[in-house]
Amino acid sequence: MTRAWLLVFALFSLLPIEWKLSQSIEGKASIVRTDALKNVYLIQKGVISKYDPQGHKLTQFSEKLIGDGILVDVTNPLKLLLFSPDQMKIIFLDSRLGELRDPVRLLEKGYEQVTLAATSHSNGFWIYDAINFEMVRYDQNLDMERKSANLAQLLRLEFYPNDMMEVNNRVYLNDPDHGVFVFDIFGNYLKRLPIKGIERLSIANDRLFYNRGNTMYATNLTTLNEEIVSIPYEEGQPFDIGKALAVTGSENGVNIFTAMQ
Repeated sequence: MTRAWLLVFALFSLLPIEWKLSQSIEGKASIVRTDALKNVYLIQKGVISKYDPQGHKLTQFSEKLIGDGILVDVTNPLKLLLFSPDQMKIIFLDSRLGELRDPVRLLEKGYEQVTLAATSHSNGFWIYDAINFEMVRYDQNLDMERKSANLAQLLRLEFYPNDMMEVNNRVYLNDPDHGVFVFDIFGNYLKRLPIKGIERLSIANDRLFYNRGNTMYATNLTTLNEEIVSIPYEEGQPFDIGKALAVTGSENGVNIFTAMQ
């Protein structure tokens, strides 16, 4: 029986997902995110607004001095990671968007240029050291745990990643010119997904989501088959897709879609 259910689950995960528009939220956002608890986040000029799946605003965090080029990782809904490359600072937020601890100031840890940060398992986090071309993992006590090899030397290319994400014991590092590079949780290089032009990583349901023009696509990370995603999309607008919700920006606001599968 167990094997039968595993087979059914495996086959189920390969089916295309259908999406239905469920709610819309007024207001623009430069970044949108959705987490495992179906919460939705709108980020605009240092302000993070959190909504429930029905589009009701729950709470807000504001740090306008942090700059516009921030990265927000909501992989852990109880410990959000907010990273400012301009200030080389990481802020951790709880589910109410309150600060969990003092910010992590990477300049004080001896780094000259950190361009990416991402949530990791066991309350740790990754950073990308652009000077040494290394992924570095810190544990929950802010102790450096491990480093990857020099990725520019390892991959033998000019390497300028713009996003990083840990999902299901894999670390994904995206370079728009070369594709998505996959590592294990120890920072060992595994493979490259030759999908170019991705601006922000969005991974859920064993799929990598991205757009070409006004059409959204997904590549199944098990089979590597590509499928069209049935979500209306405007090129240049932010989007994020989770296990049960998808969020897209538009000129008129932010749309929330519910998975029908």
